[in-house]
Amino acid sequence: MRSTLGLLLTYFLYRVANPAEKMAVTSGDLSYRLACHGDYDAVMRISEGIYDGTDYLPAFFHSYIDDPDVTVFLAVTGDQVVGLRACRFTERGTVFLVKAARVAPDWRGQGVDRKLSLYQEEWVRRNRPAVKYKRSVMGDVPHAMIESAKKKMRYVFGLPFIGYQCGPSLWWRQNPAQLDGLDTTGLPDVVPLQDADDDFCAAIRTCLPAEACSGYEGEPIILVDWDPYNLSPANIQHLQAHSAFYTLKHEGEVSLSVVTTYPTPAGRTLRIDVYAKDFPNLSKHMLTHLYDASNTFTSDQICLAISTGLFQLKDCISQFCRDVLQMDALRKPNLQADVFECKI
Repeated sequence: MRSTLGLLLTYFLYRVANPAEKMAVTSGDLSYRLACHGDYDAVMRISEGIYDGTDYLPAFFHSYIDDPDVTVFLAVTGDQVVGLRACRFTERGTVFLVKAARVAPDWRGQGVDRKLSLYQEEWVRRNRPAVKYKRSVMGDVPHAMIESAKKKMRYVFGLPFIGYQCGPSLWWRQNPAQLDGLDTTGLPDVVPLQDADDDFCAAIRTCLPAEACSGYEGEPIILVDWDPYNLSPANIQHLQAHSAFYTLKHEGEVSLSVVTTYPTPAGRTLRIDVYAKDFPNLSKHMLTHLYDASNTFTSDQICLAISTGLFQLKDCISQFCRDVLQMDALRKPNLQADVFECKI
């Protein structure tokens, strides 16, 4: 029979050779492990009702599991999944982004997410030694400020986001071409972005709040589908593989929009990030994406989630969606996405 020391040495050597092996780690009544495709139904049960039925996780869970740059962690007790945290590795492996956090209703308020966060960070330190920074986006401002203080994360910047929805029977859903009549500014067409160089990124910086230009290592940060990325040609090229980028240039001003669509329990979500300096340019981007979505998803409820780089455009967007497009508010007003980061 091998000695205890021998068993410990064997285990240590095994873990060195297999640092990312998907073993469960137990802490108190909870165990922690990496998720797999077979966990989908369990994760959906704890995620039900999130974001007023517009939760993105059902649409992206399987792709997260398959993505080598995304890791999904679970907290379990027995056979029950009670918590989830996902993270994406970016910026050449030097940053990890917190992608999603979920806790089962009966387990909320019991420290599950905090414990899972500690396990996630320890796993990152052990298996991704190149990571230097952790970033997170939070939508509930008071809660975000409290959590950031607890975790010693610094506030970087925030962007407003607005949510509206409409069914297929709305007047412009019946005939999307009528949206063209709403644009009387004489602006050129919104077109897919071809190439992004340093000059283009410098132009987009003017559509960002000042705080966004003092982010990670002094580089400006944009939000793309709720994730904060450095505004650089390399990142935009990488992100174009996952989302559609559009641009518009008018009288020397450059604007940018990023659009992603995915199914949710409440309907087809159209997620648009727009970086423009004025509302006419912003509305041109928004109308283009609404037109395309209405022609493609003719019988779906459309849930519009839109964010803008400038807070002063938020009220214009809400008024336009409510009074002109006759859409219904989807989320409570005055929400914003707040970006935090810290060294790990």
